[in-house]
Amino acid sequence: MVKPQATGPDGNRQIEDGVQLDAGGDFNVKEFILGIGITTTFFLLVVLSPIVGFVFSLVAPLPIAFFYWRLGRIPGIAIFLLSFGLLVAVFRIGGFEESLTFFLVLGSAGIIIPEVLKKRYGIEKTVGLSVAGLVALIFAVLTYYSHALDRSITDIVQGYVSDSIQYSIALYEEIGIPQDQIDNLKESAGAVASWIVDHGIALFLTSTIFFIWLNVLGLRLFMQGRDPAFPDFGDLACWRMPDWVVWLVIASGAMMIVPEEIVTIIGLNTLIVLLFLYLLQGLSIVQFFFKKKNIPRYLRALFYALIVLYQYLLVFISAIGLFDIWVDFRKMNRPAKDTTA
Repeated sequence: MVKPQATGPDGNRQIEDGVQLDAGGDFNVKEFILGIGITTTFFLLVVLSPIVGFVFSLVAPLPIAFFYWRLGRIPGIAIFLLSFGLLVAVFRIGGFEESLTFFLVLGSAGIIIPEVLKKRYGIEKTVGLSVAGLVALIFAVLTYYSHALDRSITDIVQGYVSDSIQYSIALYEEIGIPQDQIDNLKESAGAVASWIVDHGIALFLTSTIFFIWLNVLGLRLFMQGRDPAFPDFGDLACWRMPDWVVWLVIASGAMMIVPEEIVTIIGLNTLIVLLFLYLLQGLSIVQFFFKKKNIPRYLRALFYALIVLYQYLLVFISAIGLFDIWVDFRKMNRPAKDTTA
């Protein structure tokens, strides 16, 4: 019996049993044009308004990654480049050329993610390598601008942070935050910018991890059950951090009480990243009980909406992930299956 085959981004067909499957299929002109249209639309929606833009910026690489996986490497890159070219034309008319680099980096994630996915690693390694690739790209862009503008990377980051704070204030104004709170935010913008710069490494890493994690899971949602070549990450509701990571949490907490500012900053940055990872474990625990109790999807969506509205819930969920080491909420008495291989 002939086994089903799949074509990878490199264009080679591989047998399902015994040989690793890659992504991609036969070139389809309609899908290619559709990919350009959807990608360009996502990019344009990012600049429409603060609210719409923020939401779509989180998943802007998803159409590129989707069609890159379906059509292969060359068509996928072409979709990104042609969409970016259309965006350049529109931005020159509207005077938004300074935002083009942001979209170049944003769209590149749609290429990095499927390239890592075709290696068929586990979820940890897939997200980790994708994050590393995107961080390297961002650092390369910052280095280029540092030489071109004759400014240090720190100065460029500080300028970006200030612009981001003003963007956030505009977002709060659009969603109807009371004016007195807006005024307080404007007055404290300088202090907030200074704090963000001091803890920029942690905030940058956590936001990048979340961004990649969201798009990997989004692509998995579209592909699961439809494409046998797509990696099977197993039941992510059972995902957990290695137990030894808790010692890093303890060590970073200890660093925060050392009477040296640089040591305190390093400790807090490390702790922020680690607690974010435990937040992801906490969310997997929540998803585990959603599935176990067969909670309707609309109630799950309501819960996640509450997390967005009431950020203090993130601390609670992160604590659940951390204390799962000792409490074992899911009653997983044996070590978790290694998904990195």
